[in-house]
Amino acid sequence: MDATPLSAESRSEFGKGAARKIRAAGRIPALVYRDGADPAHISIDPAELRLIFQRSSNPNTILAIDTGAGVKHCVLTATQKHPVSRRLLHADFFEVREDETLLVEVPVTHVGKAKGIIVGGKMQKLRHTLPIRALPQNIPAVIEVDVTEMDLGDMLRASAVVPPEGCEVITTVDFNIFACKGRRTEAAVPAAE
Repeated sequence: MDATPLSAESRSEFGKGAARKIRAAGRIPALVYRDGADPAHISIDPAELRLIFQRSSNPNTILAIDTGAGVKHCVLTATQKHPVSRRLLHADFFEVREDETLLVEVPVTHVGKAKGIIVGGKMQKLRHTLPIRALPQNIPAVIEVDVTEMDLGDMLRASAVVPPEGCEVITTVDFNIFACKGRRTEAAVPAAE
């Protein structure tokens, strides 16, 4: 499984005082956990974590973290940020296995020029992510949806999305993802010859 290395240091002190010391040193406290196992307490460099996600543009990037008890492959599940400065304060990572599927939210974007846009409409994104179940190595950075056949007034539902190979869209409700809205403009209607 391809994974991006993230440097970490194991920590043995816990609580608010220990967390303040870690942050004063330019790092943040973090946890690596897995169901049924004791979490690994580590500290990481928040700038390194931010840079990894900026470079990959994938919120589900698999990270290789050396916790002191071996390298674990993980996904970032939660972060805590300062309410004013938005500075990272804490991070949680979930350990993944190559043979176990994950349920993750994957960003969705549209490709192609819809028929409705050609005649004066606008594309409206109603959902920014789709819930996907896949093995860690099959999780896409983004799901592209072809909207070329959408006309004014059309909606594209989750059930119409064809996910990449190895992925499955998991929804209990067939919600709308894109809508083509607006009015047909006279300038967009081709003149009859």
